[in-house]
Amino acid sequence: MVRRNHKGFTMIESLMALAITIIIVGSITAAYMAVVRDFKDVKSIADNLQTKTPAIELMGRFFDRWGVGVVSQQDDSNCTNCPSTQRAMTITTTNGCSDATFYGNIYGMGFVYSVSGSTANIISCRLKSNATDNCYVIWRDNVTANSISGGSVVPESIANLSSDDKTCSDLTAGATSNVTANSAMTSQTVQSGDVLQRFWHTIRFYCSTNSNDSNKNWLYVDLTDASICGNSQSAVPVAPVEAFSATAMPSGTNCSSSAGGTACRAVNVSLTFRSQSAKYTGGSGSYDNYTTSNKVFGR
Repeated sequence: MVRRNHKGFTMIESLMALAITIIIVGSITAAYMAVVRDFKDVKSIADNLQTKTPAIELMGRFFDRWGVGVVSQQDDSNCTNCPSTQRAMTITTTNGCSDATFYGNIYGMGFVYSVSGSTANIISCRLKSNATDNCYVIWRDNVTANSISGGSVVPESIANLSSDDKTCSDLTAGATSNVTANSAMTSQTVQSGDVLQRFWHTIRFYCSTNSNDSNKNWLYVDLTDASICGNSQSAVPVAPVEAFSATAMPSGTNCSSSAGGTACRAVNVSLTFRSQSAKYTGGSGSYDNYTTSNKVFGR
């Protein structure tokens, strides 16, 4: 008779194997969750670092244009629709978020080096003659040469610009201009020494909810062109924020004042950025915040 060996694991051996397996799986799970936790927390911090720098740089770009090429009521008292001063700004703050609106040229400008008959020789820094950008203010001896109609500045248009979007760096050694155009614009004729600047935009920074981020607060920028020019841009989300504060400098001044244009020379900005990704620590809906204080623009 053949005897078969039917020996197997005892109950104790099976329980020990199960216990060891649970310990190993538990250790792996704990290690994995620690990695996930650290990754989420680091990513939350990294989000802020990646958004705050370009956001501040963008704000700096627009604040650097604050008042540039803007015809104010100080420049021409006949222009009742013009800002009171070049550096006019309206600031209101509600629930920790400011709404700051100001004016500035964000596109091209040029300098008329000389005029020969009907041709103007111009140093172009991004001058354009396309339909929506051919909308200029002529500055002559620091006063606008544009006409005023109905209390508004009438934009001038360039005719026969030899090349669009030329940059100042296009000038070769010894050259005095990089483009030519008709000396006669819409209603004015340019002279040597005139400065041409693209008509100004209304620039607005404000907070609003972003539907692409669960309706959380974001900082937005809105660029509104003069209706006669028509090159407005849709509001653009800049960065997720918890707070945005803009304060005129020196403290207590009014940027809409007409006190010699010196009442408001700078703006102090504080921003509290919020990460787009939630942190692991702190529970559901917890985000990393980073506050940048006392960023001064426009000095």
